[in-house]
Amino acid sequence: MSRTYIASSIKKRKKYQFNLRLRKYSDEEISSEHDEYFDNDHTSKAIPRLFSNEGELTAFIKDSKVETLTAGELAKIKNSDIGEILGYSSKGLRLSACIKLMKHYGRDWKRLLSGFINRKKLPPPLVIRDNSGDMYLMSGNSRMIMGIALGFNMPVKIKDYNKAFVTEGFKMKKNTMIDIAKEILRIHGLKSKIVIDRSNNKADYEWISDTITINPRQDSIEDFVESILHECDHAKMRKKLGANGYEEAYTIAGQNIVDKGKDFYWDNPYEIAAEKYAEKNSKKYMKIIQPFLN
Repeated sequence: MSRTYIASSIKKRKKYQFNLRLRKYSDEEISSEHDEYFDNDHTSKAIPRLFSNEGELTAFIKDSKVETLTAGELAKIKNSDIGEILGYSSKGLRLSACIKLMKHYGRDWKRLLSGFINRKKLPPPLVIRDNSGDMYLMSGNSRMIMGIALGFNMPVKIKDYNKAFVTEGFKMKKNTMIDIAKEILRIHGLKSKIVIDRSNNKADYEWISDTITINPRQDSIEDFVESILHECDHAKMRKKLGANGYEEAYTIAGQNIVDKGKDFYWDNPYEIAAEKYAEKNSKKYMKIIQPFLN
């Protein structure tokens, strides 16, 4: 019950299988990685002046050693869908979510899946680590999420960045965020607990304790409001059905979708309804919260 960049709550796993075969990058692949940094506005803005020229990037790819990330590092890595895949409780659900994401990105999931199954050699993904220890996946998202879905922790090459990543989005004091969330809850007749905390999701709803967790890193104020509204819709259903009743209804709805070959989370009617509710009502609540923004 999350509104996500990369969905669902994260299950911490201590380690994964490690019997992958790695290979060096080809010249063509290195050229492609040049584009991933120098021609990628999102990455070059998030990590400015990481590489002065293509030669420096080539040296990083060729000369750096491979490392294995911990479960905690995998769960929090930026610019990646790893956190979403980790959020699913079974290998089947993880693989289904991975394939759906790769289809969305236009990636050849069949070829990559075959590569893992047949233990073909793959080049290690590239990760950047800033001066606070945060990590950013520069390339290799498809390899990482397919590996995680199949139970592998794919080794990566890490480049240290001596500054902090540049983050985009709006800034708001924590108390103001809580006040806005409480006002929206009050209008909905809800008394859910509000928590402001960073995660891989924009927001989460924990139905047992009736707690809404909001990530302070939102793309905009309207996105922040939509995150609250999305979780409010879940909280309303929980209030109507009770904690156990809501869990049962959500699970049954998700399983029915899985039986039809669709995704438990993304295609769950409760998630679709919550997102539609958030999008439909965001402009109305943007007007309501204006006094908190002055």
